[in-house]
Amino acid sequence: MDRTEPVTLTNMCMIKKNDNILVLDRNDPYWPGLTFPGGHVENHESFYDSVVREVKEETNLDIKNPRLCGIKQFYDENDHRYLVLFYIATEFTGTVKDSREGKLTWMTKEELFKHKLAYNFDRDLLVYFNPNIDEHILDGKRDELF
Repeated sequence: MDRTEPVTLTNMCMIKKNDNILVLDRNDPYWPGLTFPGGHVENHESFYDSVVREVKEETNLDIKNPRLCGIKQFYDENDHRYLVLFYIATEFTGTVKDSREGKLTWMTKEELFKHKLAYNFDRDLLVYFNPNIDEHILDGKRDELF
């Protein structure tokens, strides 16, 4: 029995500065709205290196010691597993600069929930903000948090 399957590996990072969180207002027509910076893991790239690189590309910040806080998984339009590793970073250097991905803004947690979020991102935020939840499973049959 084959125990392998096609998987897309991605990451997303909540960057915190005191009571503020860096949010990205995405330009993507398929997933517009507020979310956190992140992207795909490249071939033979470590998860850690990928989140550091993606944050640099999308924010101009050099994060240090990002902490894995949860995961999300779902199946894409090709029925391939899609896995998102959720990170939190509180240490960084550099100056925030918008990228082709969208506009960046510092917001409080309360302000974030008052804006238009990317589809289903409100459920992802529960993984970030509730220490008792570390997994979000989303597919055609269920949308559950564990």
